[in-house]
Amino acid sequence: MSEAERPRTLYRRVLGAAFDRLPPPVQTLHDNPSRVAASGICTVERGGHPLARLLAGLFGFPPAGEGVPLRVVVEAHGGRERWAREFGSRRLTSLQGEVPGRPGLLFERFGASRFVIDPRPSEAGLSFALVGARLLGLPLPRFLWPVVVGEETAEAGRYHFNVSIALPLIGLLVRYHGRLTLDD
Repeated sequence: MSEAERPRTLYRRVLGAAFDRLPPPVQTLHDNPSRVAASGICTVERGGHPLARLLAGLFGFPPAGEGVPLRVVVEAHGGRERWAREFGSRRLTSLQGEVPGRPGLLFERFGASRFVIDPRPSEAGLSFALVGARLLGLPLPRFLWPVVVGEETAEAGRYHFNVSIALPLIGLLVRYHGRLTLDD
């Protein structure tokens, strides 16, 4: 299949020509038109506030740990991607897609929560900025938005990630970082 015949993947559509500036390991994870799987390890930290522990559990975030085995499977269907992350025996899934009428933006849905994300590509990788949040279909006021740090980079030819999610007044829900290698 020629490059012109190949379906344009979600991140290629959203990022346009800037996609080609991403480091190869980041491109590879985001440029499969049907399915990609990767495995690795990560470190997971959880917040200490009792409400943070409760909410992290309700969202399905993994428990704290070092050297946690991680498997990520991304499946594309109908222009969207289903991300399944398996932290040991804990599974966290989300759905990503383009935001209608807002070029260059992605949404990511976790259960009843939907987040609008501005992906920012560079030669170093991708960073993500939260630009909208909804719960049960209702927009959340900005002061209730989670504080999200998301980064994807390449180091020594491997895909690396760093994700942190905190809530106002409660603090850290979860932070996880590590590396992945594409499965054969």
